[in-house]
Amino acid sequence: MAAHADGGRLQMRQAAGPFVVSLFTAPESPAVGPADLSVMVEEQGSVLLDANVVVTLTPEDASVTPVFARLSYAHATNRLLQDAVVQLPRAGQWRAVIQVSERGREASVATDLIVANYSARRRTVWFFAVLPICAIALFAWVQTEKRRARRRRMLSPA
Repeated sequence: MAAHADGGRLQMRQAAGPFVVSLFTAPESPAVGPADLSVMVEEQGSVLLDANVVVTLTPEDASVTPVFARLSYAHATNRLLQDAVVQLPRAGQWRAVIQVSERGREASVATDLIVANYSARRRTVWFFAVLPICAIALFAWVQTEKRRARRRRMLSPA
């Protein structure tokens, strides 16, 4: 699977030792299935392009195996971000630990991610797909009722 690595939603930006680490996810709200993780590593306001980045995702539910990803620039469309596509097997709260190393310096940051159930996300998409159709149908019904009322007024004796 190809990664887009154009950033997505900023999930975390945190200082760690000499680095500032930013984590982005696509889709914006991670769900069960493939998720694109992108990380930008900065030092004193400039982006580091030679840092090694590893992300470990550990679920709250200990029965699920943690997910490991070594990020790279290989498929990134934004050359300031390293990325990897991971498969998230279960919904729930996951702990993302990002380990950064560069020229003998190392740092690590952590954040929590909420992974949605795919079917819950599909219901949300379905709602927004149907909403415009309902609005158009309601508008058409109101217009039809207005025409009927106008005809009744014209046909009724005054």
